[in-house]
Amino acid sequence: MTAVCYWFSGTGNSLFVARKITEVFPQMQRVPITKALVENPPRIHGDVVGFVFPVYAYGPPAIVKRFIARAAKGEVGFLFTAVTHGGGPAAALTMVERLLTENNLPLHSAFSIRMPSNYVVGSNPVTGEKAAAIFAQGEKETTRMCELLAQRAHVPVVSAATGGRLKSWAVHPLFMRGLKTADRKFFSRDSCTGCGICVKVCPMENITLTAEKRPRWHGSCEYCLGCIHACPERAIQTGMLTKKRRRYRHRDIPLKALLNRDH
Repeated sequence: MTAVCYWFSGTGNSLFVARKITEVFPQMQRVPITKALVENPPRIHGDVVGFVFPVYAYGPPAIVKRFIARAAKGEVGFLFTAVTHGGGPAAALTMVERLLTENNLPLHSAFSIRMPSNYVVGSNPVTGEKAAAIFAQGEKETTRMCELLAQRAHVPVVSAATGGRLKSWAVHPLFMRGLKTADRKFFSRDSCTGCGICVKVCPMENITLTAEKRPRWHGSCEYCLGCIHACPERAIQTGMLTKKRRRYRHRDIPLKALLNRDH
């Protein structure tokens, strides 16, 4: 059996889910979408194919859209997707299903998993009992999903409520349009030591260090916020609100896994 799970993750939530899925399918390859895109052309095929990624602004990340659109499509026996979210998936799964359909790919099962939000731009990441409760919920949802995947059960997309649909169709396009210039608001404070962790953790290879050992962003940001959360000095900021806010990484995903793309 050929099986592959394509994943994208900035701070570990989706990587955690992808790891749990590959425990169900021990022969399944776990492939970062960034790596898969390097193939010329990338190809989607196999007995079991999965996509695991976070919800960004109520929709799928831009890199997921590019990968599905560009990839050559072969025979797929069973295709599933799992999205992680911090505040509700809205109509993200519907958007993914539509994208797959447009590219002649079936979607047999769709899941959403709640995790603590890493959107430090909008709010302070949760801690303590609140974080523990969200982790417990996410792990319960992940376990149930894995049970269904082991049976290759068909789980249809659940239509979002009107409010969720409005968020996805109104907010997400604005987010996508802003991506080209989003990283212009990133900067490092004087506490930056030039360690280079931000360079290594960026899944897009969008960051380099200047001659002065300061990070520079190059306009290919997915807004995963991995650089902000991984900086050991909390030196990387965007806007004026992130300075005093906590940083986040999934509690079961070590920084090394994100630096090495899970290898």
